[in-house]
Amino acid sequence: MTKPSLADALFDPRGVALVGAGDTPGKNNSRVYEYLRKHGYEGEIYPVNPRRDELYGGRCYHSVAEIEGPVDHVLIMTPPRTVPGIIRDCGKAGASVACVFTANFAEVGTEGRALQDEVVAAARENDVRVIGPNCIGIIGVTPSLALTANTVMALPELPKGGLGVISQSGSLLGTFISRGESRGIGFSKLVSIGNECDLTVAEVANVMVDDPATEAILLFLETIRDAPALAATARRAFDKGKPILTYKLGRSEAANAVAASHTGSITGTDEAVDAFFRRHGIIRVDHFETLYEAPPLFIGQRPRPESAASVMTTTGGGGAMVVDNLSRLGIECLPLGEAAMARLDTKHGFRPQNGPLVDVTFGNANPEAIGALMDELIETRESAAMVFAVGSSARSNPDLTIRPLIERKDKGKPLAAFLVPEGEAAFRLLAKAGIAGFRTPEACADAVRAFLAWRVPMDPPDIPAPDDAVAAALSAGEGRILDEHRSRAVFEALGIPQADIRFVEDPTAAAEAASEIGYPVAVKVVSTDLPHKTDAGGVVLGVEDAVGIASATESIRRRLAVGNPGIEIEGFLVQRMETGLAEVLLGYRVDPLVGPTVVLGLGGILAEVYKEATLRLAPVDLKEAHRMIEEVPGLATIRGYRSMPRGNLEALAAAIVQMSKLALVEGSPVEEAEINPLMVARDGVVGVDGLIVLGA
Repeated sequence: MTKPSLADALFDPRGVALVGAGDTPGKNNSRVYEYLRKHGYEGEIYPVNPRRDELYGGRCYHSVAEIEGPVDHVLIMTPPRTVPGIIRDCGKAGASVACVFTANFAEVGTEGRALQDEVVAAARENDVRVIGPNCIGIIGVTPSLALTANTVMALPELPKGGLGVISQSGSLLGTFISRGESRGIGFSKLVSIGNECDLTVAEVANVMVDDPATEAILLFLETIRDAPALAATARRAFDKGKPILTYKLGRSEAANAVAASHTGSITGTDEAVDAFFRRHGIIRVDHFETLYEAPPLFIGQRPRPESAASVMTTTGGGGAMVVDNLSRLGIECLPLGEAAMARLDTKHGFRPQNGPLVDVTFGNANPEAIGALMDELIETRESAAMVFAVGSSARSNPDLTIRPLIERKDKGKPLAAFLVPEGEAAFRLLAKAGIAGFRTPEACADAVRAFLAWRVPMDPPDIPAPDDAVAAALSAGEGRILDEHRSRAVFEALGIPQADIRFVEDPTAAAEAASEIGYPVAVKVVSTDLPHKTDAGGVVLGVEDAVGIASATESIRRRLAVGNPGIEIEGFLVQRMETGLAEVLLGYRVDPLVGPTVVLGLGGILAEVYKEATLRLAPVDLKEAHRMIEEVPGLATIRGYRSMPRGNLEALAAAIVQMSKLALVEGSPVEEAEINPLMVARDGVVGVDGLIVLGA
């Protein structure tokens, strides 16, 4: 028997098997059959229960392997230990997909993980793809497939539309449907992905990219399990004009806790995920409501170069809430130009209150005036989107204000509406017309911010990998944490200038080294047990003479003996004191979710206090490196702010690029790397302290 495509097996199967089916009222395993029939599934349904011969008025099979007809999709609702065997039976029956409703697998610990691995092995051996485990099922609206026990299926009819949903939280499928249903927002397909033991968010989204019924894809994420695949899917979606919007939970505290460098403390996984989404054209929103309200703002659109918005209103307070929230997010709201104001006065006999909020005013709240004002704002080239904050008429007379907006749907500029009162009829009108409608000013502003931040997916830059000298420097010596002496050798091999330094094993040789370099100098302990020497008292700065050298080495030994007894001191570094216009932190870190990243921030001993940094996926090119420099507010001092002396930004950008090339070293051996501080002067940059941590 010919197997169907993955898309058909997932969403349009010829037959489904319900393993563990029952008929006790109110039980999960009895609801699924009821929901399938209620919502019009047209294929065959095969109940499977080894203790029943009949169910739902027909035959009940004792195992999936007994089923003779085409069964493309199997829902498993039995105890965890039974699942691997059922997967094998799926293979015997020729099933393509098994959706494992059952929980208590990898999410509960080591034993569950081992059982989940057994499920995956059985699936591989029997050519079966697995959704879950620990998922609540699949809801197909177009075509109908209510393969779930979620009680939202009790609705008489599911809201039909163009939104595809993939959620790592199963219960939220019902939330999307119930919230959408009340305001006319409809869906094509909704998938609870569970533990992603086999089929991933990226693979299911890839199927939705090719689905004619799906116009936009919404992701509710707790983590990212296959970043490269998700990146590839995002590119396909963008090319096909199907925006991907995501709401991602949480920050990775655990990932930051194990980071040895300052870089890992000031930029964690959440910042890295942001950079991943930006690079690959995935739209991230900060409010859950935005996720399902915002899609019409993006469908049929492309990222725009403008960075401002226009806001008009028929209610001053409601419009002011939108402007306030947009301004808080750093978005400029543009007033009308004087020429536009004059045209409104001449042609239509009114002048709105003008400013960041353009107010029609109560006396002019009629369709003609509202439409004329909309036309002028749509023609404002400097703004990327127009928001209409609608007052009481949104509830009492939606035709008065909503119709003029709908009539301008295809004028080229994205439109959005914030309805200040509850206005179900108005929301339904907007949804039917394909215009984004928002219940709160916060979600409205969030959506506009996300639209303005939307970027075309970017390919990794075409830059050469570091030469063999970098790999050689990384492999010299032993241990995971490279001391400063070994780390600077790697940075020098990358082409990032380092301060003049000498390594001495014997403190008596330190004075001679200092004489060669020239006073004043810094004296630093060398020990792989101390990644942060300053915190441990292992650094003395500004040493002026030989007497100071002896005092410095002795004081370091005493402090470490008290605060860090038992550590191994390998020697001392004597380094020329460097000055510059600014101290920056230049870091590299392999994020556990999205891979190599490069970080630029304010440096020095207060780096973790300021936490002023920007991050990109690594590697980056010079153009992107210069953008990073522009994004760190504290570096305005070296960008020529108020005629202050400019630092060598070209040298700094080059150093960023070189650091990011650690991502291109064969085998990617570096887990973390950091130069802090990197001194930026008029004539260049120089590294003063550094650290490299190799992967386990």
